[in-house]
Amino acid sequence: MIFRFPLRNVKDMLLNQISNNFFKSIDDEMLVSRHLPMVLERFEKTISQIDNKYYYRINEAGVKEAYFDPLHTCQWLLFLYLTANTIYKYEKEKPEAARVVCDKIYGQSKTVSGCDLYYEVDMPEIFCFDHPTGSFMGRAKYGDYFSFTQGCSVGNINEIYPVIGTNVTMLSGSKILGNSHIGNNCLITAGTIIKDQDVPDNSIVSGKSPELIITPNK
Repeated sequence: MIFRFPLRNVKDMLLNQISNNFFKSIDDEMLVSRHLPMVLERFEKTISQIDNKYYYRINEAGVKEAYFDPLHTCQWLLFLYLTANTIYKYEKEKPEAARVVCDKIYGQSKTVSGCDLYYEVDMPEIFCFDHPTGSFMGRAKYGDYFSFTQGCSVGNINEIYPVIGTNVTMLSGSKILGNSHIGNNCLITAGTIIKDQDVPDNSIVSGKSPELIITPNK
C-alpha cells in the first residue's frame, strides 16, 4: 500500500484530532500504536479489492495501487472505523481505556463525515462508501462488497435487523429496515425503502415497501 504521507503523520493526525476535539487520555497513544499494524492490514485488504477511484491510484506502469490518503475524508472515515473497531475487538489488557479511545474515535468519525458508523457494528471485510454524509449503518449482517452513499440507512424494527448479501449497493436516500433479507448482487436505487421484505438475488429494487418494483440486475 502506498502512503501519501509518512505513517507517523497518520498516527499523529488521529491522536491530535481526538485530543483536540475531546480530551487527551494517557492510554490513547499506547492503544493506537498497539493495534495500528492490524488496522493497516485490514485497511489495505479492503481498499485493494475495491474498484473505486477514491481508494487507489494508477502508477507509472499503469497498474492500480492501494493508496492511503488521510486527507481524503472517505478514506479517513474508513480508517477511523477500522481503528476503533480493531481496538474494541482485540484489546484485552485495558478494556475500559479501549472503550474511552473508541468512543472518541467514533465521535471524531461523525465530526469528519456526518456518517454514523459505530465501531461495534460488524461491517464486512470488504466494503466502501462515497460521500456518506447523513448515512447510518446499524447492526445488520452485511456481506462483502457492500457499498453505500449519502443519506442511506440500515436499521432495526423491534430489534430485528436486516440481512444483506454479497455485492449490494445502496444509492442515495435508500433504506433497508427490519426483517428484510437482501440477496446477492442487488442494486437498491435512490430513495427506495425496503421494510420487512425480501429481495431475491440479482435484483434492481425501487419504490417503497410493500409495493417494491423488482427487476433483473443483468
